[in-house]
Amino acid sequence: MKRHFAPETVSVSKNGTGSTRREFLLATLGLTVTGAVAALPGRAFAASVIHASDAVKQFVQVSQAITEHKHLDVVLAARFYEVLAQRDAQFVPRLAQLSTLITPQISAQDLLAKASDAGLHDFLYQIVTAWYTGTVGDDYHGTLVAYKQALMYQTVSDGLVVPTYCGNGPIWWTAPVPDEHDGHLEQL
Repeated sequence: MKRHFAPETVSVSKNGTGSTRREFLLATLGLTVTGAVAALPGRAFAASVIHASDAVKQFVQVSQAITEHKHLDVVLAARFYEVLAQRDAQFVPRLAQLSTLITPQISAQDLLAKASDAGLHDFLYQIVTAWYTGTVGDDYHGTLVAYKQALMYQTVSDGLVVPTYCGNGPIWWTAPVPDEHDGHLEQL
């Protein structure tokens, strides 16, 4: 006697593994996408910086005035602001006071003179030091916020690579390979 099964109950061959190749590939793709999304907490931080608080915007304005660099990294500025505010309870009120001293087209020297008169000389130097060295605090418990992005390396970037254990600077392998026929060898 022949038994007939309904088409829905007929099992497709799954190569003895309990799953098909297509199911395996879809599951792998799903895990890969989930892992990639979970590994990007920086997106949330970057989104919060785009809609930065007025205090961070004020910090960027002050930083641009005292460093005379008009194109500072906003994400890096938010990191500096966070660390400086954590280390100094008076950071936010002092920043507001320093911000009131800024006028359009003020030079860094003029701002330093005004800050000195207002008793904010050391506070101003704290911000400048953070931007140029990439660190906050000069004690044993200082915080490294930036290395490659520190302003001290940007001013000499045309002739000096950022010091590292490799001779070509940090993340050197991301740069294109130099062309052997670019003329640099003939100049030597």
